[in-house]
Amino acid sequence: MAGRTQREGHLAQVRLPHRALGQSPFGLAATSSAVVLALFVLWLLAGLARLALVGPGRRPATAILVPLGLSLASASLATLLALLLGVPAAWWLARSRWGGRGWVGLLLDLPLVLSPVALGTALLLFLQFPPGSLLERLIGVTFRFPGVVLAQFTVVLALVVRTAAAAFAQASWELERHAITYGAARWFVLTQVTLPASKPGLLAAAVLAFGRALGEFGATVTVAGTIPGRTETLATGVYMALSAGELRLAAQLALVLVLAAALALAAVRYWEKR
Repeated sequence: MAGRTQREGHLAQVRLPHRALGQSPFGLAATSSAVVLALFVLWLLAGLARLALVGPGRRPATAILVPLGLSLASASLATLLALLLGVPAAWWLARSRWGGRGWVGLLLDLPLVLSPVALGTALLLFLQFPPGSLLERLIGVTFRFPGVVLAQFTVVLALVVRTAAAAFAQASWELERHAITYGAARWFVLTQVTLPASKPGLLAAAVLAFGRALGEFGATVTVAGTIPGRTETLATGVYMALSAGELRLAAQLALVLVLAAALALAAVRYWEKR
């Protein structure tokens, strides 16, 4: 708490006054850029809202309920799997002294920069040969609900690992050392010291992963397709509605995604300020 107060005090000291920002040429340009970009985003949202209300289309608004339910279920499962597997990996990346951990981190970060379609293609190839083919035979993945979960999990895993690793890296090592010095077991240190200290970052990782999974399109449509009632999510539903000329339904689905993203970002900012 004291460290955060000192950092905030330092930032307050170096922050330029509003009048100084507005009077300098660069300040004027920066302010104008921020205002123009904000208005551009508001214009896009207003267009979606107008289209959602009066746009062309014959399907009722209740048509969003099935893809919404499927998206919430798949995003929840994908996020849970990413947390179960990604948080331990993130802790190892933050605490390990092994020289090769940077290369491991690089591999885990690849899904962040890969095209989702390329990632979905890699998943399809993975499912054609062992051990992926065993998974395909056991539960059936391609063009089924498990395929949606697998695609979303693969996309958000890197986000969870990177965010959680940053949270663990910022957690105080001194508290862990003191606990170990006084005889605390490693498991106790992890569950009672490290995880509570990293809680805001871990919550942010969960929320960001859920929001990203909810809006995932490329890998999902490649692996699971977009079968109504079976694999059609909010994101793939937008594409299908546009293809069918159902602009009103597409806008309604898009607004649900916008709302989910806004809530996720608001939650992350709230935890960052705590």
